[in-house]
Amino acid sequence: MKRKRIKINYGNLCLLLIIIFALTFISYYTYKIISNDETKTEEKTEKKEESKLSKLGFNKNEIKKIETNMKKEEIEKIDKYNKNLAEYSEVKYFHLENIERYDNLKEKNDYSTEEIIMRVNTRIDKPFYTDITTVENPDDPFVLVNKYYSLDKDYTPSDLINVGGNQRMKKEAGEALIKMIEDVKNNGMYLQAQSGYRDYDLQTRLYNGYVSSHGQEEADTFSARPGSSEHQTGLAIDVSKDGYLSKEFENTNEFKWLNENAHKYGFILRYPKDKIYITGYDYEPWHYRYV
Repeated sequence: MKRKRIKINYGNLCLLLIIIFALTFISYYTYKIISNDETKTEEKTEKKEESKLSKLGFNKNEIKKIETNMKKEEIEKIDKYNKNLAEYSEVKYFHLENIERYDNLKEKNDYSTEEIIMRVNTRIDKPFYTDITTVENPDDPFVLVNKYYSLDKDYTPSDLINVGGNQRMKKEAGEALIKMIEDVKNNGMYLQAQSGYRDYDLQTRLYNGYVSSHGQEEADTFSARPGSSEHQTGLAIDVSKDGYLSKEFENTNEFKWLNENAHKYGFILRYPKDKIYITGYDYEPWHYRYV
């Protein structure tokens, strides 16, 4: 049997090869053009950001620090030159919106940059009980209540439990306190819940009584104004070993034990000796806050 010879049309084959080559060429250069456009767009964006800071007057060293420490969206908000911005940006908790207050405090004091940032962020660059904000999340276990952040007068925690001595706390904090008190006793000591949750009305009566007997200026050093007491959160507790709240408590074995172990149960000493300028309250070795 004779094999059938296949005829090849070389003209069509050449045409096909030309088409394949042309399509490959077009695809390759289209890819190159798109890639180059994307690269140029990215370069233009970076140059735009750099040029913005440059136009505002920042030098290369300042720009490098700012771009290293701040997010792009934050950099976009910078609208004028500030000689301290690069330095501020190196501090972890720097907030651009506070920059004018940072500057004001820096001009008036010889604080370190870290101290300036801390003081402004905690609002202690302002007098106590000014610029007060009403707390929006009172049930948050990390809620901040102090002389700048206050609770609504009608706020009451929904899950209060008894922790002994007719005192109450929020459930999570109360259970931790009960466990801590039990462990204190297991170590041959004694601790009791002295004052837990207080509502707005009770705090009002207590504060007004202190103002009447001591005057407002002194009362503000040891008693919270209504709405500004941590006790209203249900997360704070005063403890004692004998039913009395006294600075002498710091000389007891119970206080020493708390210093070494309270954090294991979620409690911190809220008003220590060396933080009076921040807290606005005298040293209270008996007052603990659950966090």
